[in-house]
Amino acid sequence: MKEERILIVEDDVNIAENIEEILELLGYGNIDIANSANQAVKIIKRYKPDLVFMDIKLKGDKDGIELGEIVHQMVDVPIVFVTSYSDPTIIERAKRINPAGFIVKPFNTNDIHAIVEIVLYNKRMKPASESVVSKAADESPYLVTDAVFIKSYNAFERVPYDNIYYVEANGNMVTIFTKAKNYTIRKSMKDMEDKLPPSMFLRVQKSFIVQLNQIESFNTRDITLKTGDVVQVGRQYYNSFLAKLNTITES
Repeated sequence: MKEERILIVEDDVNIAENIEEILELLGYGNIDIANSANQAVKIIKRYKPDLVFMDIKLKGDKDGIELGEIVHQMVDVPIVFVTSYSDPTIIERAKRINPAGFIVKPFNTNDIHAIVEIVLYNKRMKPASESVVSKAADESPYLVTDAVFIKSYNAFERVPYDNIYYVEANGNMVTIFTKAKNYTIRKSMKDMEDKLPPSMFLRVQKSFIVQLNQIESFNTRDITLKTGDVVQVGRQYYNSFLAKLNTITES
């Protein structure tokens, strides 16, 4: 039996089982199936698969391409999209996350065999130097890496990232809630996402960005911060939020 672990993300049971049967015939026994984005996130966090087959047209609030973006935030794993659509718009969206390949429905054993062998071979042969280059590219371009300088009246005040609790949008203004004081400035939430390090901050709703270290508890609707403030989680943001946290569940 081959050791690589493969995840199939597909909400059509028949198609998922078809892919699973083909993989088993090819000698792959470590196979997981997820029929939703939430289930996929849980499996990826637990097992760290070597390859993901991802249906583009998933049911729910996220399609396979959006889920693929979340997956790449969690682990460096090749994704093969499974699709019956050749819409150029969908293909262009999918290309943004650099998929390892596409399988078009209906597929056969040879199609699955070819893509699995090529993708896993490329993964095994991927130079270690690529990871070093990727890590260097993620490093901050700023000389001061533990704080941001916020303009207040006529001076820029140093605010350590650890002291920022959350950011709330109100029209074309945002308020930055910090340990010492609050700053209200004319900025967009997109600007704030670009300014704050993604390893520490995450947008959890259209109008809120939170510091991950300030989270006390959460559920599918609300996040309670250490300050006692409660921030709502947007449905379209929940999976991305969950992917950033180390969680332990019953299953």
